[in-house]
Amino acid sequence: MRASRVFRLIFRIFILILTLSVTLVSVLGGLSAVLILSNPNNVQIDTENAEFILDINTTSGEINDLDFTLPFNFTNAGYFDLEKLKLTLKIAINYSQIDYPSPGLNETRKAIIFEKTKFFGRIPKGKTGEYIFLGDFSDFIIENFPDLTTEVDLYSGPPFFSFYANFTISLDYSIGLHTLRFGVNNMPVGEYPGGA
Repeated sequence: MRASRVFRLIFRIFILILTLSVTLVSVLGGLSAVLILSNPNNVQIDTENAEFILDINTTSGEINDLDFTLPFNFTNAGYFDLEKLKLTLKIAINYSQIDYPSPGLNETRKAIIFEKTKFFGRIPKGKTGEYIFLGDFSDFIIENFPDLTTEVDLYSGPPFFSFYANFTISLDYSIGLHTLRFGVNNMPVGEYPGGA
């Protein structure tokens, strides 16, 4: 057998092994994504144990303090490690505005008051990562809050404010061959005053 034929045979075997290994990793990665996302207990955002602190001076309408903690966990039920786990959180405030869009009319308005992305790293296969997403006063978009004394219809509540969150979780999977991104929109996370 000539050297060129031997080289071609070795090259074909190498390409076959490479193709089979990439195909196997892709199939297992897709199957893992189905295993993780098919069980709602694998991705849990714990809104019941979340703490949302809003301290407003009701006389001046000034916000004195605003922060929250949001626990969540993610179980890797697949065949590979999860990498580059990232949570993006947006919080909106919903309220009834006085004299909008014209005097004498009130309309429900919504404003984004928080938007932050946090990286949590890696979760080995078969493990559960337990995390806490934190937000403090400096993370909020304070200028988007309505003025309690001139804009908010205080006769529409309590609650005067309702808070809703959009969660987006993204990660890399199966040795970086797959990127998953999924989310939950308009999840109620709190009220002011009262509620949770």
